[in-house]
Amino acid sequence: MRTKAIWVVVLISSLIFGLAQCYGPTENPNAYEVVAYLNHNDTVKYVGIETCKQCHYDIYQSFVHTGMGSSFGVADSTKSVAHIHEHSILEDVYHNLNYHPYWLEDSLYLEEFRVVGNDTTYKKTQRIDYVIGSGQHTNSHLYEVNGYLYQAPFTWYAQKGKLDFPPGFEDGNNTRFSRKIGLECSSCHNAMPEHFQVGSINKYKKIPAAIDCERCHGPGEAHVKKIQRGDITDTSKYIDNSIVNIKKLPTELQFETCMRCHLQGNTVLAEGKTFLDFKPGMKLSEVMDVYLPRYKGAEDQFIMASHVDRFKQSKCFIESAATFNCTSCHNPHVSVKFTKQQQFNNSCASCHQGEPKHECTNEEALLAEANYNCVSCHMPASGSIDIPHVSVHDHKIQIPEPKIDMNNFKVFLGLAAINNVNPS
Repeated sequence: MRTKAIWVVVLISSLIFGLAQCYGPTENPNAYEVVAYLNHNDTVKYVGIETCKQCHYDIYQSFVHTGMGSSFGVADSTKSVAHIHEHSILEDVYHNLNYHPYWLEDSLYLEEFRVVGNDTTYKKTQRIDYVIGSGQHTNSHLYEVNGYLYQAPFTWYAQKGKLDFPPGFEDGNNTRFSRKIGLECSSCHNAMPEHFQVGSINKYKKIPAAIDCERCHGPGEAHVKKIQRGDITDTSKYIDNSIVNIKKLPTELQFETCMRCHLQGNTVLAEGKTFLDFKPGMKLSEVMDVYLPRYKGAEDQFIMASHVDRFKQSKCFIESAATFNCTSCHNPHVSVKFTKQQQFNNSCASCHQGEPKHECTNEEALLAEANYNCVSCHMPASGSIDIPHVSVHDHKIQIPEPKIDMNNFKVFLGLAAINNVNPS
């Protein structure tokens, strides 16, 4: 009898286990399998976009035309969008200095000079080596001295077609040719600066050219070696753990990857970490916390690279956080210039059923004037508070309301760690 009882218990246990395997747990979109990605290991090397291109040529061809794919380059007439001529003069009234950028054949130079009376009493000429920025909003300019990278004191603001000082150089704060381009700056505006001279502030053994595949997918050496030995993973069924595929990450970790560069503020590195340590598929808080000030009465003010922070304040995100993220609207491999309005409208329609003209409460005439463009009303373009002469879409999706100038009523509430609910 005792043996029979044991077998009954075993049978029932097996049945319960089998049923559990058959039906599984209730699906939770935020639950995910913890994947040990091989390319998170510090020994895995970056291989560069040219290597990725060999197998992913179509993606490469479209990606190089995105803002990321054209974020950095050699200062020549192909890369620059600046319209400069002999009368392009930038004046610093605080230091009695003038700046004249000019082309000499296909090389870009900046001349700094001072005029007293009718005499030029001082002149310095600096060759410009690199252009930073895709040109959609700006082109800023860098120069290199024995591997040390600096910013030059002029920027072309493409949307306004205007020559002016870079952010932070204005209002008497012109640091001329001394602003160092450190790791925090270069690790977001370019490919991973793996050849950065550790221990320096701004020395690079090699400077890459534009954000590349490995900024979002992690270093590719392990993946390349896996493919070369014929080890192919059916990614329709399984996760290839040799490289990070953003779409296979849970929503929150997808955001973490975007947050690395599309969430800027006051960054505090974790103990012993550098800006080189974050890799896609990690939580950003493992490496750094990013702080932004919060104000009462200035809820509609934002900085340029605050896309994730603003987006997460949207009711659309809050009510569908498990499924709604950056890639719901953006294909990172395709430029927004080539993304049709209907694609963005379709993202809205996936929750708000039907076409905008049937869904929106605005008058038909107003909708027609906006070309039935959801983004134009619910994510309006405006200036950022940190970069002059630019217009960028506010990524906080909201019902438009009349704007009230609250600057006289703005009250500082404190700093918020945007990527960490429990900062140290």
